[in-house]
Amino acid sequence: MKQLLLSVLVIIAVSQYFWHEWTNEPQSQEKVDQVALPDYQIKQLIQISYNQDGHRQTKLKAENLEYYQELEFTYFQHPEYVLYSDKQESSWILTANESGIYDNRHLELEGNVLIKSTEPTDWLNEIKVSRLNMDLTEHTINSKAQVQAHGNKLEVVGKGLQGNLKTKEFELTQHVQATYLVK
Repeated sequence: MKQLLLSVLVIIAVSQYFWHEWTNEPQSQEKVDQVALPDYQIKQLIQISYNQDGHRQTKLKAENLEYYQELEFTYFQHPEYVLYSDKQESSWILTANESGIYDNRHLELEGNVLIKSTEPTDWLNEIKVSRLNMDLTEHTINSKAQVQAHGNKLEVVGKGLQGNLKTKEFELTQHVQATYLVK
């Protein structure tokens, strides 16, 4: 009799445990679904940031923004980033098919990335790459992808890029071919 009672109690305990697990499974799935949904979206975004002196630092335009708070990630469709020099003139415009910001500092641009100088006297006016990473604070860039760069009298092709948009120093790291154009 004790064995029968003990067996019934074990069966009830095990069935309660599994019943509790099965009923909680949809809640965890619901939480995963909520993480996959943005906390908010903005269409036709225009954002301008200023430094402590009230001078423009950056301007951001995007067709669509999606913010995911729990993932600490912001996604942009067709972004355009404008970086301003100390003279308050735009110095660089970065465009891409899409981009994401991680940790409010690391920008990843992907798909037809174009970095264009707005100062026509620069020796390097345009950089094209498929994927690019940028530190938004330091304005340093890097990529491991194929790079095409154009200047007033210079065309450069290579793989891998490291650079600084503030100091205008760039380095192609592999398979570099340069053509100097005499006009």
